[in-house]
Amino acid sequence: MPIITIANQKGGVGKTTLATNLAVVLANKGSVVLVDADDQQSAVKWNDRRSENKIPTEHHTGDLKKALLSLQKKYDYVVLDVAGRDSIEYRSALQVADKLIVPTQPSQSDFDCIPFVFQMYNTYLEENPKLKPYLVINKAPANTKSTEVAEAVAVLKDIPDFKILNTIIRDRKQWRDASANGLSVAEMGSSKAKDELNSFILEIL
Repeated sequence: MPIITIANQKGGVGKTTLATNLAVVLANKGSVVLVDADDQQSAVKWNDRRSENKIPTEHHTGDLKKALLSLQKKYDYVVLDVAGRDSIEYRSALQVADKLIVPTQPSQSDFDCIPFVFQMYNTYLEENPKLKPYLVINKAPANTKSTEVAEAVAVLKDIPDFKILNTIIRDRKQWRDASANGLSVAEMGSSKAKDELNSFILEIL
């Protein structure tokens, strides 16, 4: 079953939010482990805030290959959250992951990091040809009349191999409320954020 790595060279793009929300939904489909490979341990702290239905969560640093492959034998899904920078955790994960999810905000500073992400993907593609890369526009303006999303798609569409998801995840309060309470938006009431999460998962699985 898949090792799903959520990564970017840039911090603040919503990696941990996507990882934790994904883990909760996958827990309803099979066994899942959430791996936090960031020194800040934001995913671990999120799980500590959960009052029930805690997600098995482990903190690992350094070369992750052995740990990830071992966990893959024990769980149906391995969801990995790495820090927003170039690191041994990031590079080792690309060598064994099945899916690479790259969240990016629709801003020039985010776009400037994409060439590095593409370079890292290409560096390990020969060693790990099964790796499937995805780009998802995250934290987009909630105002659907904004032109930023269309402009982002126009910039990103020429990146080879990466699939740009149709799902646009917007900057909504529900995501922040869920995180603060150790929840997923899937565990809260009906909302546009919940719809976005479900659409996101359908595209990557």
